[in-house]
Amino acid sequence: MTFEEKLIEINRIYTTLKETIQGPAEFKAIIEGFSFSVDEMREHLPDPGNLPYGRNCVFRSENFEVIVMNWKPFQRSNIHNHGHSFGCVFAVSGKAVNLLYDDGLELIASIPLVENKIAGVPRGIYHVIMNDTPDFAVSLHFYAPPMDTMKVIDAADMSKSFFVKGDGGAWNPEAVQMAAD
Repeated sequence: MTFEEKLIEINRIYTTLKETIQGPAEFKAIIEGFSFSVDEMREHLPDPGNLPYGRNCVFRSENFEVIVMNWKPFQRSNIHNHGHSFGCVFAVSGKAVNLLYDDGLELIASIPLVENKIAGVPRGIYHVIMNDTPDFAVSLHFYAPPMDTMKVIDAADMSKSFFVKGDGGAWNPEAVQMAAD
């Protein structure tokens, strides 16, 4: 089964079970039936350029979207949430960490992301993905329903935040401008 066929099959299963899917635990149970490799998704692997990670939305349905992320060594996202969506992070290669925060931005959990492991990100929770190794890491991010807005906390001043819509990532707006220059 190709990478694209796997995503279509996950969507078919999700559609069948939609009434029973309340959050990441049920979605994770579907995704666990599949494996993914960097080789099969190489054509979708985004170059991070000047940003901490590259992101490429490779699938979107009314149920969920899937984004391939390519993490540079020793880089991280800003603290952010996924608006009205919940998520699952599938670690494809490398090692990273999923740091979960409460509404007061206090760290509540640290979940290792190692190859072929899936971490859930509940609706409304804040989190950070961090690659704290000297190697690149690749992950697949499943968001249900597809994200429309993320709240991103300013990396330099945690009392500030901003909303990102569309295909923006979880980084300060200045980083996006820098990459565009």
